[in-house]
Amino acid sequence: LGLRLFSIRRTPPMSSLLPLRPLGSAGCRTLGRASRFGVATRGLSSSRLLDGRYSLNDRPDNRPGLGAVLPAVDLTDDFSEEDMQVLRQASHDAGGILVFPNQHKLDTPKQIAFARKFGIIEPHSVAKSTVSDCPECLEIIREPSAGVVFGENWHSDNSFLEQTCSFSILRGTEVMPKRGSNDTLFSSTEAAFEALSPTMQNLLYGLKAYHSAGKAYGVKTGRDSNTRAAMEATGKMRFNDHAPILKKDYLHPIITVHPDTGRKAIFVSPTFTTRIEGMHPDESKFLLDFLCTHIMKPEFCARVSWSKYQVTMWDNRSLSHKGVADDVSERRIVHRVSLRGTRPRSVFDVAEPKEVTFEEVDYSAPSLPPRSVDIQMPMPSPPPQQRQAAQ
Repeated sequence: LGLRLFSIRRTPPMSSLLPLRPLGSAGCRTLGRASRFGVATRGLSSSRLLDGRYSLNDRPDNRPGLGAVLPAVDLTDDFSEEDMQVLRQASHDAGGILVFPNQHKLDTPKQIAFARKFGIIEPHSVAKSTVSDCPECLEIIREPSAGVVFGENWHSDNSFLEQTCSFSILRGTEVMPKRGSNDTLFSSTEAAFEALSPTMQNLLYGLKAYHSAGKAYGVKTGRDSNTRAAMEATGKMRFNDHAPILKKDYLHPIITVHPDTGRKAIFVSPTFTTRIEGMHPDESKFLLDFLCTHIMKPEFCARVSWSKYQVTMWDNRSLSHKGVADDVSERRIVHRVSLRGTRPRSVFDVAEPKEVTFEEVDYSAPSLPPRSVDIQMPMPSPPPQQRQAAQ
């Protein structure tokens, strides 16, 4: 009997033994065995959170893909610190994506209470909350008549801040389209980094790029598809046109190091990144276009389908994401809570930087289309034999 009890304590559920790793190439770095599983350091009470865990996106070669679903978690529970450590580790093991289905008991105040257990909540810097008594929550509404969709282009949340976003927690309300439309597409920027050649990795280590709130939310930018236009199309969301962040572009490393796992990731996006420091505009555009296109490759991606009362939590330090605007014929309401992270760290930083460089930029003037210039150049007359051959 003693041996049997010992074996029960030593053998956790099979679901907790699944080595959920971030999606990537064959050489993608993963956590070691002890840190991936962590079975020996957590009690049975916390391991219950991993019961029934399965991979969100299994690969054809039977290796675990990007993301994990935790059907046994009730986010309204009173989690202990050990429970929170299990959830953090599960997120790291899954490349940064955790899906919690069937959270019927979770309302906005309880969503905020759960988020506070992970860290400091960062209210949106530009958009004003429309959720009564919940200024920390951003309500994202998509009307059927909206011509543009919020978050339709690739980005990491709040990358334009000095202390960028760590986790985002998005909750589907009772107003959701049918499952399989308006999904969220995620890309592992860690796997995308690992897939680069060593030469390209070494080139990027020393580069930094500016991230701008004004690029997406700027007043009268003339960009019909920018994030501000998508939010204003709801008719309900309101902006703080005088937010200081609209005139500050922060400089962050292009390759960042995750403060918990040590993994390296590509930290640029077409939504918020404007230019690379120290490069000519055409050089900067060429390299940013390459990196943004590289991140979008299907082998780095996973797709999360939404249902009513579903919660998805993702780590912006490991991922880029976008909303899929495949069917905009139904109303959609989701509630997002974001957590403040640290100042992004490069491979040359031994700790979190004490300050981040920024520049002041005015995005209040409309962007003008490029002018065509007619250059008059005198052309010499060809000799008669050339004219005859041309004819």
